Amino acid sequence: MGRERYVVFCATQRTGSTLIYDDIRNLMGYPITDSERLYIEVIRGRSTKPWVEIIEGLRADNSVHDLVMAKVMFHYTPYLSAAIAGLAIGETPPIYRFESAEFDPFYNFFRDAIWVYIGRNDVYSQAVSMYFAETTDVWHRWEISAETDSAFTPRGAYDRARMLRYLENLMTERDCWQLFFNCYGITPIRLSYEDAISGYPAYLDEFLSVAGLSPQSPPPSRRMAKVGDAMNAEFARLLREDARVALCERQPADS
Repeated sequence: MGRERYVVFCATQRTGSTLIYDDIRNLMGYPITDSERLYIEVIRGRSTKPWVEIIEGLRADNSVHDLVMAKVMFHYTPYLSAAIAGLAIGETPPIYRFESAEFDPFYNFFRDAIWVYIGRNDVYSQAVSMYFAETTDVWHRWEISAETDSAFTPRGAYDRARMLRYLENLMTERDCWQLFFNCYGITPIRLSYEDAISGYPAYLDEFLSVAGLSPQSPPPSRRMAKVGDAMNAEFARLLREDARVALCERQPADS
C-alpha cells in the first residue's frame, strides 16, 4: 500500500468540513478536489469495487504530499466499514447509533491515522444550515463564483418539525462520534466551525504541526465563500425557542 499516511476528518454535516478540507489543500498549494470522495464512491455510487481500488482513488485525488485525506460523516461510516470488510452494500439509510461491531473494520484500517474531529458549537445554526442546503441544493460556494451565485434558489418558510428533526439527528451524531473516540482510545485534534470561519489560517496551526506540513507563505486567499446570512440567524433564533418548548413538552407533568 505504499508509505502514505492517512488523516481522517470525522464530522457532521454543516460543520465547515469542506471549507477546512480545502483550506488545508489551498495552504499547501494543491488544487480543489471533492472532499466527499468516499461518500460519492461507496454510498451514493453503490460501488462494487474492492476497497483497495476505492482507497487507491482517494490516494490519487485527495492527497497532500504523502498524507491521504479522508473525510467522513458518522451516519454513513458503518457502510464504509462494510465496504472495507468486503460486504455488499444495499440500502444506506442514515445510522444514528454507535455499535463497535459496525465500526471495527473502519477503525482497524485507519488505526494509525491522524484523527481530526470537526464540530460546530452552535448546533441550532448548524441545523438551519442543513435545512437550507437540502431545500435549495446549495451546499457551498467558491469565491471565484460568489457574484454569479449570489442569487440563491428562493428559500422556503420555517418548518418547525423538520428543523427539530435535523437538530436531534445532528446532536445524536456528534455524541456518537465521542462514543467512537472513547471506544478506540482516540484523542483527536479538535477543530471548530467557529474558529475556522474567524481564524484562517491560524486555526490550522496544531493540525499542520502534527501532520508535519509547512504551508505556503504568505498564505493564499481562501477559496470558499460563506453561505449563511441574516435569514439563517433568524431561523436559528426560532429554532432555539422551539427546541426549548419541545423539551418542556417532553417533560412528564407533575403528579
